[in-house]
Amino acid sequence: MNMLKKWVGLILFSGALFFGSAKADVLLLVHGYQGNIFSWEQSGVVPVLQQFGWKRAGVLLGAPQGLIPIPLPGFQDENKVINLQVNSEAPLIIQSNVVTAAIRWIVDHYPSEKIIIAGHSLGGVVARMALVRNGAPNVKALVTIASPHLGTALAYRGLDELEDPLPIRMIKEWFGGETYDMLQRSRGLLHDIVPAIPGRLLHWLNSRQHPNIKYYSVVRSNIAGVLGDPIVSGYSQDMKNVPPIGDRSTRLIQGFTHWLNVLDGYALVNILDQLDD
Repeated sequence: MNMLKKWVGLILFSGALFFGSAKADVLLLVHGYQGNIFSWEQSGVVPVLQQFGWKRAGVLLGAPQGLIPIPLPGFQDENKVINLQVNSEAPLIIQSNVVTAAIRWIVDHYPSEKIIIAGHSLGGVVARMALVRNGAPNVKALVTIASPHLGTALAYRGLDELEDPLPIRMIKEWFGGETYDMLQRSRGLLHDIVPAIPGRLLHWLNSRQHPNIKYYSVVRSNIAGVLGDPIVSGYSQDMKNVPPIGDRSTRLIQGFTHWLNVLDGYALVNILDQLDD
């Protein structure tokens, strides 16, 4: 009888080791300026992730009343993708608070699983600000795609459109259309993402201590081989140029346009495989 108990105990212990060895991760996707949760779907990124075993596990909606989760059932022991919706016209700090809330929700619901955050364009900067300001519980990596870590000169152009003398400004308000209205709603954000010089928010962010996690910068390149795209320079897209990160960031050159595309899905799969090694 005692021998039987020992064998049963050994089998249960071995089974616990076997089943406990399977690790699952959560990939949190943060879209960019004027993007939404469909940006990752329509570009083909999420379908590629699906092909490689990353299951759609739900959506988190950032709203004035707080975070609204729309989780899908199951997937406790599988790699998961959670898509986050933020108000991309809001200032960086407000957007970063939504990312922090999303991280905390994931930690509450999947406490034993590690989190990888992938942010496209502005979403990469928003995610980085969240980690710097509020910590990185359970986060093991940040992946940014074409993100303006050192700002973008286009922000100056947008602000110039809003700084006309009163008569011209009134005419623009009446006849400027949706684009002008969008710039008005984004005024605070535009101030946040001008090139990182002393006194600006990005300069403050880029001088803070960053969490000890892994960093990956997906940097665009034009057909002539020059890094960057018409919206964000290659230098700004590379987190290696953020002093507190430096050589901790791995650079991948992928894509010719600023927008998400299906190849970003394969780049993410490559990075996720490296994180499992």
